[in-house]
Amino acid sequence: MSRPTICLIPASPAEYDDFVTDQIREFAEQKVRAGHWRIEEARELSRHAVESFLPDGGPSEGHRVYRAVDTSNRGVGWIWVGPPPVRLLNLPTRWWLYQITVDAPLRGKGYGRAMLAATEELVSREGGQELYLNVFRWNSVARALYDSAGYAVVHDSETETGMRKTLSKEVAR
Repeated sequence: MSRPTICLIPASPAEYDDFVTDQIREFAEQKVRAGHWRIEEARELSRHAVESFLPDGGPSEGHRVYRAVDTSNRGVGWIWVGPPPVRLLNLPTRWWLYQITVDAPLRGKGYGRAMLAATEELVSREGGQELYLNVFRWNSVARALYDSAGYAVVHDSETETGMRKTLSKEVAR
């Protein structure tokens, strides 16, 4: 199966607001599942964490939210990239993939791979040389995607795996 063609379009203000709301909910659910947070505190902790990078009115400096669209301009998913959350990694050549989400009805059709490739091209065009991410251990579909795309494990914990990919100059073609 050939990879679908997609384009990354900056999220509109309304799309951005919806994305932030969804991220707060999803991040809280994942952190509770991981055992990092108690359910009673998860929503507030998640809101604080997400809004520290994605406040009202638009993303913090360097952070970007994109809607992935196919050739008929149909939305197929979301990407959030920006500077790494860890100061030690915070160099202009290092970027962080905070979120990649394929809309549920379109999963398993190659959109995730297309979105990841488009993100790598975007980062490389803007001078990024490395792309980092974390994936929860139970997300085997995402982990398989990152493994097959050449991401290497840089740390492992009981609940999460940190990964990194060095982007080649050819990615920016």
